[in-house]
Amino acid sequence: MRASVACAPAVARRAVLFAVCCLALLGSASGVRAVDDLSPEKSPLHNGGFLRRVSITPEKKEPQAERAAEDEGLLQRHGRQNVPDITISYPVIGHTAVDEDVRRWVNSIADTFETEMSSLFRDSETLGETLDMSRYALHGSYSVLRPSQDAVSLVFEIWTYTGGAHGNLDIITLNYSLITGQRLNFVDIFEDVDKALSLLSEQSRKVLSRRLAGGRMDQWILDGTTQAVENFSSLGLTRQGVRVYFQPYQVAAWAAGAQEVDIPLDDLMPAKPFLKLWDK
Repeated sequence: MRASVACAPAVARRAVLFAVCCLALLGSASGVRAVDDLSPEKSPLHNGGFLRRVSITPEKKEPQAERAAEDEGLLQRHGRQNVPDITISYPVIGHTAVDEDVRRWVNSIADTFETEMSSLFRDSETLGETLDMSRYALHGSYSVLRPSQDAVSLVFEIWTYTGGAHGNLDIITLNYSLITGQRLNFVDIFEDVDKALSLLSEQSRKVLSRRLAGGRMDQWILDGTTQAVENFSSLGLTRQGVRVYFQPYQVAAWAAGAQEVDIPLDDLMPAKPFLKLWDK
């Protein structure tokens, strides 16, 4: 049981994020896309200024259609007593195995958040306090990267509000082979994982130090780009190479926003990337 209701939102967030990250690394709703703008004016999470947009700041914009999908689905759970509202939009790309895996994953995100918030509500009642669950929410949006005809990367922005001065953003990527329909792990993208981590760390530090610290190697950047798989778990495949997504607070303060770094495929060749994913 939690020691106090005051600390409960932080505890709940850690539990939710741990579960979300596990789901992303390990691997029924439908409808038409209804929400894709997370600005405070349009986001269902916006509540009295608690949520402010934290932009993803790319080094450069890639000339490809990142929103393209065959169709779009919407998971929506609204209007239930003592349960936060949940809205997650997701792509339906027309590949049976991939679409089913994405649908299961989206439902798992919603179920995990709902379970954690329900537990939080019960604990607060036990302590004689009442939480206003109508103020809590989860909202998911996405973009699509297509490195080739044989692969696709889905990039989800998962916003949660569980108390505090602002909402929380997590960027989670799901990479798929369109030949097998399987979700790709790090070892399915690079033959030499250790070399890949070394190169991703080196290249990311160069870009981020220039962008965020005037060319200096800030300790925040160093810590967030160490050669660990968890630091590069949000990895998308682009036509030119890979795009690394860094969470808010991973390499800089919240005010700096989430960060992304594009790394050309040529720079990653020593790690022996599986070139079929880029149609090479």
